[in-house]
Amino acid sequence: MRRLQLLLVQILLLLLLVEFGMTLVSDVQWAKYKARYKKRYRSDDNYHRAILTRRVQAVANHNRLYSQGKVGFRMGVTEFSDTDQGLLLRYRTAVTPPPESSIGYVAKPPGYRNYDQITGGIDWRQYGYISAVENQGTDCLSCWAFSASGALEAHLARKHSRLVPLSPKHLVDCVPEPNDGCFGGWVSVAFNYTRDHGIATKASYPYEAKQGTCRWNPQLKASALRGYVTLNNYDERELAEVVYNIGPVAVSIDHLHEEFNAYSGGILRIPACRSERINLTHSVLVVGFGTDPNWGAYWLIKNSYGTEWGESGYFRLARNANNMCGVASLPQYPLV
Repeated sequence: MRRLQLLLVQILLLLLLVEFGMTLVSDVQWAKYKARYKKRYRSDDNYHRAILTRRVQAVANHNRLYSQGKVGFRMGVTEFSDTDQGLLLRYRTAVTPPPESSIGYVAKPPGYRNYDQITGGIDWRQYGYISAVENQGTDCLSCWAFSASGALEAHLARKHSRLVPLSPKHLVDCVPEPNDGCFGGWVSVAFNYTRDHGIATKASYPYEAKQGTCRWNPQLKASALRGYVTLNNYDERELAEVVYNIGPVAVSIDHLHEEFNAYSGGILRIPACRSERINLTHSVLVVGFGTDPNWGAYWLIKNSYGTEWGESGYFRLARNANNMCGVASLPQYPLV
């Protein structure tokens, strides 16, 4: 039955390609794509080839608009271009848990600048506080672990003037419910776990795109944070102040859009993006912000899709654009 369903989907996709005059991906192109991203399919790969063909055409159509100056970002073929969003859609049903042990207000540090006093922007990468971009893998929804560990290591690096990359795999394997390893989780729960149990370094607990048995030794506890702050005002100005004065912030966004998965550079705007917390499906790390001379204000955000995606693993999301994709709906940062 499953094979028959796949065959019907393949036929429908191929008919659509013919109807809209799309050129099929050649055998050589298809072989190169599979080799580049190490693709292996359990079923007939014509199904995935048809999806890739449709998306190649969508990318071409979009980039034509970009070349005409009508949109501010480019799209490209990525490791997500050959598959539907079935795995990612499972995260859509998740409900954000209440932020436990969150501190709602923290005294402003000396020299704190209010939004109206900030000129230009900031990029915390320039200070050496941001670790290298990694790839969570297409079969593991571990973005929450990368976002949480990335925020924590950045704040510790600022405090101690030394960057020590931390282990998202430790969090994937060990953080208990309501987080669920490679099937999704929340930054707040990861922060609470780290407060109570500490976190391993990346070197001692390297990443694999799968969930395994927890290998953390509680006797090695080295608590790395004392709590965390959740910004509850849905306010991009407040978020900019915190990023500028205190450091990188973990945020969650609505990312289940082809524009996001195929993003390859520029200032990302997705008209269909939503900002309600229930629709936030992907956790990332805001490491700065700035202003583009042509397309305006943006957030500089670290993703966990590897360096071949986006701008060497980063993306710039439109800022002061009505809370684009919910970037200011659930910002959280650790207290170290």
